[in-house]
Amino acid sequence: MDRASAAHDVLTLDTYASTRRESIGMRPLLDFGRWISKLDIPPHVLSHSSIRKMEDDAIDMFSLTNDLYSYRKEILAHDAHHNFITVAMQDLSSGIPAGDHQAAIDYTCVRFSEILNDFRRLSGKLPSFGADMDTQVQRYIAVMTDLVVGNIRWSLACRRYGHSDTWTDTKTGDVMFDLN
Repeated sequence: MDRASAAHDVLTLDTYASTRRESIGMRPLLDFGRWISKLDIPPHVLSHSSIRKMEDDAIDMFSLTNDLYSYRKEILAHDAHHNFITVAMQDLSSGIPAGDHQAAIDYTCVRFSEILNDFRRLSGKLPSFGADMDTQVQRYIAVMTDLVVGNIRWSLACRRYGHSDTWTDTKTGDVMFDLN
């Protein structure tokens, strides 16, 4: 699904998340992160259900933060149709009233926290793949984490989304959105 067709489709949060997971381009970043970190994790380890779920969680966190920090720019450009915040206001299952931007932003932040907690839970419950492989898997988890954190830092520091001047609190990460 591309952004142009998304403007006319009514998405649910679930269909949006599964589509976004494959369209944001993070899977190649995960491959690149393993390569640049010189990780040699065999397919049978990478295909373990917990690792696959952690990859999906990392991609979802990356997507949510991208949607959160790009929302202001997209709203001002009348191009926020393919954004989790917009979809949350349209999907009745979220319980968010249409047009309640703050509730949708809060919902996005809560969803991010839930996914982060799942990522951490899975990280703590991985089976052993052998001492050397366990070390590589932990390094891969660090790669996934670094990609998410790096996206947040980049989104706040660069001028692309207009937050470099509005990031008011570097300790809490509070960002003021002026949607006008």
